[in-house]
Amino acid sequence: MRDLIFDDGFRANVGIVIFNKDRKVFFAKRKYQSGWQFPQGGIKLGESPKKAMYRELHEETGLQEKNIEVTYISDCWYEYRLPKRNIRKQNNGITVIGQRQKWFLLKFNNNPDLINLNSSSEQEFDSWKWVQPETTIKQVINFKRHVYEKVINEFSPFIKQI
Repeated sequence: MRDLIFDDGFRANVGIVIFNKDRKVFFAKRKYQSGWQFPQGGIKLGESPKKAMYRELHEETGLQEKNIEVTYISDCWYEYRLPKRNIRKQNNGITVIGQRQKWFLLKFNNNPDLINLNSSSEQEFDSWKWVQPETTIKQVINFKRHVYEKVINEFSPFIKQI
């Protein structure tokens, strides 16, 4: 199934912030790379953002709907442009210039042993940790930083409410 690409070249995407009872967020290191990020992934044609979020959640963390509670969904879509070296054409010939993302805040009150980075044949992460939300802004790759700052600012009041 193909990814949904907007007419302006942005790929439709979901971003996922998982937080625990200690008000820390799940942060993962990309496999074979040094970069850390939140789980995220493309929305397929005909797929709702929420359905894409659950699919990506399971593929990237092994967690299922029963393991989390959707606490909040971003008011808007956030976007970032890819650096020129990362711009690529999809199989259908469309050039993707960046990601346009709907973000989900998920509450996790279960055993961290449920987190399984090997749940998909296309494993994206090789390690993870719980960090303070603000830490993610400093540690994410530069071209995503402005989005992380906006998402953390939007989600922080809900994380602090627990």
